[in-house]
Amino acid sequence: MSNSTGLSRELDRLRTGMRQGRAVMRGLSRGWIAAMLAVAAIGLAAAVAPWTFSTGAMLEEIAGQIEASCGLRAAAKGRSTFSLLPRPHITIEDVAFADPSFALTIESERLRGNVRVPPLLAGRLELSDVELLRPRLSIALDRKPMSASGAAARAAAARPSTPEAERADRAPLGSVAIVSGEVRVLSGDGAREERIENVDATLDWTSVGAPAMFDAAFSWRGERPRAMLWVQKPGALLRGETSPMMMRIDSDNLRLEADGVAQSGPKPRFNGRLSASSPSLRNALRLADVFAPLPGPFENVQLTAKASVGLRDFQLTELHFSADENDFEGVFGLRHDGDRPILHGTLASSFVSLKPMTADAPALIGPDGQWSRETFVLPAIDGADVDLRLSAARARILRLNLEDAALSLMLRGGRLEVALAEAQAYKGSVKGRVTLAANASGAIELHANAQTQAVDAGALAWDLAARPDLGGNLDSSIVLDAAGESPAEMMRELDGRASLVLSEGEVGGIDLERALRRADKRPLSSALDIRSGHTLIDRAAATIKIAKGAAAIVDGEARGPGFSLAFAGSARIPERSLAIKAQAREADAAGSPRDNGVQIAFDVVGGWDEPSFALDAAALIKRSGAAAPLLPRIEPGTDR
Repeated sequence: MSNSTGLSRELDRLRTGMRQGRAVMRGLSRGWIAAMLAVAAIGLAAAVAPWTFSTGAMLEEIAGQIEASCGLRAAAKGRSTFSLLPRPHITIEDVAFADPSFALTIESERLRGNVRVPPLLAGRLELSDVELLRPRLSIALDRKPMSASGAAARAAAARPSTPEAERADRAPLGSVAIVSGEVRVLSGDGAREERIENVDATLDWTSVGAPAMFDAAFSWRGERPRAMLWVQKPGALLRGETSPMMMRIDSDNLRLEADGVAQSGPKPRFNGRLSASSPSLRNALRLADVFAPLPGPFENVQLTAKASVGLRDFQLTELHFSADENDFEGVFGLRHDGDRPILHGTLASSFVSLKPMTADAPALIGPDGQWSRETFVLPAIDGADVDLRLSAARARILRLNLEDAALSLMLRGGRLEVALAEAQAYKGSVKGRVTLAANASGAIELHANAQTQAVDAGALAWDLAARPDLGGNLDSSIVLDAAGESPAEMMRELDGRASLVLSEGEVGGIDLERALRRADKRPLSSALDIRSGHTLIDRAAATIKIAKGAAAIVDGEARGPGFSLAFAGSARIPERSLAIKAQAREADAAGSPRDNGVQIAFDVVGGWDEPSFALDAAALIKRSGAAAPLLPRIEPGTDR
């Protein structure tokens, strides 16, 4: 009984002790937890709150890394801060960078850089990426842009496929972002400055040998292009080796994509596929300060090709090119003869309309229907030479339609030559050549020649001048020379010659055979007979000689069933007028003149567009017995 009572007392004391222990422990836990929470709060505040450091001390930590990676020296005027959260990063205000030769200088309102955690735990400050706020970059093209202390310079100096090259490729770099930057590029002589504004760009390049990506958007010459460049092996590229690369430019006036292999060194080159498009090639070239005298508007341009591009030359093969609703295939390139650029190409097309290419040509006829007096303004065509060949299954030049045409455009020393080497047209063949150049006084000198053989004169006359009153096979040869500052002046100075032969044809609006056949019996009605129907022609020919705008028509003759015709006269080209006298004689079915046959004389005079036709009325009245007494009597021995 007593033992049982003692055991109960011991248990009660144990319970009481445990309760007291738990109370003490609860008190201690609350204290420790509060202390730990306080320490955590202090640590969190310390991590969140930026710590201000001496700018010099901060720069001392990172300047070596910056110079080792990119060869730039750093300086700062503002304060520096360091924060742990949301991730370790530093901020330096009013910071500047420059290479030893000052080829590249950077002044930024603020630098913000994220710090790598493992090196930080080891006591080192290494930046993984950097952001520059509103930096101002200045690039001098006449100075050496790379310091030998930079990682890129060390990679470029290493020999390919050596341990030094492998070590150089492992050098860490990082990522650089530019926010609202400005770039100023100075030319070699400092006389020219190019500004690029509102630059937002990122260069992601973790190590020298790792792939590098550059992405940028910027404001330039009224546009905001976006550019992207990716290089798979930048370290190898710096050493003059090859590396796959891709590039893209996208702006209002140009979209360009390139995918291939690039090589640097003394003769840098890109080989790969190229595609480009532009709503206006003129505007796209103007962005690069290239004012090419393009023959036409060159709008809605599309281009794809296999490209080989160097600093002074390029070659486009497997080319597909379209502009102004024309499509071409072939090759095109640029090379240099000394310092003079030469553009050359061989293109082919199923159909070409040359109308857009003559859109900027000055009008030959003025509002008054005469030759224009507007001064020629020849574009600047002496900056390069051009050798361009074009073959077309079908071609349209102004209103002329050609087949199997072989054309060429040659430009050398400011002298332009456009040639149609050969073409099938209007059931025959045509060829021609036009040369233009400015002489010492600034006037335009023109030399032109053209030949046709067995072409359908009716179809040619309709397409060329909308004239429906001519038919037959036309053989012609024309040579022209002129000089002047306007079409009107050139017509006054025009020299040349032409020969025309028309066979198995007809002329509408005139009936010589009927008029001659009826002139003996009804001479006065010949005026009506000759101005109706049409005249069949076996052969007609004429020679034209031109001197100072005056054309002399000589050796004109024609023959056909029932008539033969001789004509001569002149044309005043500056005034666009004619004065031709013709004598028609009655002939047999073969066109041989009959002895003592009927003759009819007439004149064709007036403007080219609407010449007047006038018969020799006196001769017709004289043949009429009834009307002959109406003529004045001429006494023998007096002049008529």
